[in-house]
Amino acid sequence: MKQVFVYAGLVLTIAACGTPASTPVSTQAGGQPTPTVSAPAAVAEMGPAPAPTTARKVNPYARNAKVEAHVDPGVDPIFTTDPVLRQRATYTYRHTKPGDHALPEGTVTIRYDVSTAGTSPLKDRLAAVRDALARASGVAVYLDGGAALNDPDLTAIQSLHRPAAQGGLGLTTLTRLYIYNLKALRGGQECTPTSGLACAGQTARGGRSPYLWFNGWWDSWVRHLTLDDLVEVKAGAFSNTPLESVSLRAARSIGTMGFGHRPYAKLSVLYLPSATFIGRDAFRRNQYLAKVNLPKVTKIDDFAFDDTSRLEYLNAPRLVSIGRNALNDTHALKSVNLPALEYIGINCFDLNGDARTGTGVRVLRLPKLTVLDKNGLTGFGALRHVYAPRLTTAWHDAVTNNPSLAAVYAPNLSRLGPRAFRGNPNLRAVYLGEQPPTQEADVFVGADPGKLTIYHPGDAAAWARFVPAGNPRVPVRQQDDRRRGPGG
Repeated sequence: MKQVFVYAGLVLTIAACGTPASTPVSTQAGGQPTPTVSAPAAVAEMGPAPAPTTARKVNPYARNAKVEAHVDPGVDPIFTTDPVLRQRATYTYRHTKPGDHALPEGTVTIRYDVSTAGTSPLKDRLAAVRDALARASGVAVYLDGGAALNDPDLTAIQSLHRPAAQGGLGLTTLTRLYIYNLKALRGGQECTPTSGLACAGQTARGGRSPYLWFNGWWDSWVRHLTLDDLVEVKAGAFSNTPLESVSLRAARSIGTMGFGHRPYAKLSVLYLPSATFIGRDAFRRNQYLAKVNLPKVTKIDDFAFDDTSRLEYLNAPRLVSIGRNALNDTHALKSVNLPALEYIGINCFDLNGDARTGTGVRVLRLPKLTVLDKNGLTGFGALRHVYAPRLTTAWHDAVTNNPSLAAVYAPNLSRLGPRAFRGNPNLRAVYLGEQPPTQEADVFVGADPGKLTIYHPGDAAAWARFVPAGNPRVPVRQQDDRRRGPGG
């Protein structure tokens, strides 16, 4: 059964663990309880993801599947069937109050007027119900009178697990935090050598070793965080925080190092239904992330998911640009859905999969990609097929050291940088366009001229002087739409 506590302006309910939940209760002036109706919990819409463009009897993403290099492989079926990856929720803000959400049993619910923080701070309110909190596993705070917490109020929440001597309440059973009607939250402080912080000079591991960010959450009691009305996650706000789940339905952007560098946190699923931008280092070294669904994101900045070594699936159907090292060291990555992607940054994908076991990304479908930057696709152990019909520019070492790669379809390539296709020993077919691309040195070094053929649909005279740079014995053959060479 639920217990109701009323303290001068504070309405609190707690449902005992292991007992059936009862109807939420509010208290009117005069002390007479009246039942209130809980709004249904927000339910994610399982909207249809883009359908494959070509109906197939065989899944081209399956291991050892035969594919035709010039045919669009369509969307990997995992993105239309997996309940996490296919979610398409919508968010509309409305001011909520206790009883509006179906919260788990064992949740203490508090309604707090932030405009009274000067005379009745949140810490005092929490201390007044310490006994109830000591029996709870979660706390939900509903804000009135404003949409932000001042620093003392935020610190009061962050410190609940600490002993009284350290400003806390000594609570050890809480793991879940919900704050509703909160639209703004402070970010972290970068641990630069001159910051004056205890963490001054401490850096995260990995490329370019960014400084850590201190935010008050490093030793947090919170494992499951719901801030569904928060509009922006500022830089460093939750860096190095041991979270296992997050719900951020309203967040439109994740700032630099927002959740970065917590390699042992068990955060495995990330779904951001409203976000359009993921900042630099935002989720770097979150090494338990397995599924990421970003239905509205258009830009992912440098190193954003660097060293997410257990990441298996990334769904970003509106993504246009992804920065350098953004998916570097994603060893376990199996598939991505990036149908709108136009730019891939330096070293974006690197060290993926295992050629011996055949694990990892097998097909890269990039129908709108135009620019592939230096080392953009390198070190894919199992990659067999790259489909990039609009690709115009492949910079230095763009598609390199992919031991299983068999076919590349890029009929609009006009510029090949140095070593653009270096070190792909099993490459069998590269499909180019009617005009030969310009090439710099050693483009095809490391390919086997006994296996590789370059195909084009152009006039023989236009291609008469084209010699594959770095590997002149590779044959170049005219190919029309009726006769296609080998696929993957």
